[in-house]
Amino acid sequence: MTEQGKFRKVFTVAENSIAFLYRNQQFERVLKAGIHRLWDFSNSLTVKTFIANSMYYSDPDSFYLIKTYPEVAELVHVWGVNKDELGLLYVDDQLCGVVAPGEVLHLWKSAGEFRLDKVSLTGDLEVQRSVLDEIKYRGKNEASKLLATKNSVRKAPVSMVEVNPQRIGLLYVDGQFVRTLTAGVYGFWQLSHSIEVKTYDLRSRNQEVSGQDILTKDRVTVRVNLTATVKTYDPIVAAEQVDNLDEFIYKSMQLALREAVGTKTLDALLEDKLYVNQTIKELVELELQSVGVRLERVGVKDIILPGEIKTILNQVVEAQKAAEANVIKRREETAATRSLQNTAKMMENNPTLLRLKELESLEKVSEKVSSLNVYGGVDQLLRETVKLS
Repeated sequence: MTEQGKFRKVFTVAENSIAFLYRNQQFERVLKAGIHRLWDFSNSLTVKTFIANSMYYSDPDSFYLIKTYPEVAELVHVWGVNKDELGLLYVDDQLCGVVAPGEVLHLWKSAGEFRLDKVSLTGDLEVQRSVLDEIKYRGKNEASKLLATKNSVRKAPVSMVEVNPQRIGLLYVDGQFVRTLTAGVYGFWQLSHSIEVKTYDLRSRNQEVSGQDILTKDRVTVRVNLTATVKTYDPIVAAEQVDNLDEFIYKSMQLALREAVGTKTLDALLEDKLYVNQTIKELVELELQSVGVRLERVGVKDIILPGEIKTILNQVVEAQKAAEANVIKRREETAATRSLQNTAKMMENNPTLLRLKELESLEKVSEKVSSLNVYGGVDQLLRETVKLS
């Protein structure tokens, strides 16, 4: 705006702009692009300029001007959505924004070809696949800025959810369970609702309870490591019964392990290693079933003893093995002596058997000498002196 003379003003409106002329702060008319020379004897003319290709007509007086002056209304699209719906704003067939429930848009018609598609929020809140693909194409950072109007809503209009393979998702809207979600990518409108998706792994998985220092019945501290295989077969029940499923499983296994070990002496634990497994299964199996989890297998990986207890046990084992070896040795000596006694009794009452034993002895003797001289026959050899050389 430049002045020419004392009572004449010149206003220049750029090609991509729209200007409103005010006299004494009252709207007078629209100034289109170009140069406007106007008389202003009382210095009361002012101009408010808007960038037309900025899409949004944002001004505190916009509602009043559009309603009061038809020439302003002709320049602007006025679109609104109800409180139970939202709008998808397209410019030249490209999604550029989401209109929040209850909002009203003022758009410069000169900014492009506009289209507003309305989506009801009273039924299914899932975003249509075509719309979701457009949002994903814009990227995560852009998707969070999709709101087309400035309002009190701070969160992104769409809640993006991805359910991995071999998992299942549970959809909750405003705290109420709605349906299950199989593997895939989903989007849900969350401007006027609270969206939450809980995912659960449906595969068998290991649950470790490691490094548990437990006092046995005879007051010996042992460190026990436990492993179990569990599988979630009813995720809906699991979500309703417990807040953190893995933590619940861990605590249940931990308490059962402590109860099984704490009620037995160290010797009893070492003698019956399956007792702990069986006891834990009995204590935990029904409890896990009540939250939709199946206990497939449970077992103690190892029992670690304190150093001094381990040394004492090794000494006990060595003493036991030495005693067992001594018993076996004495048993064998007794058996050998008893066998000799039985043989002697048989030969005493049986001359033929005695003769065979003598010949057997002679055979063994003859095998160990190089030459043998016999005088007076074999009988003489067996009865009297034998000369060996």
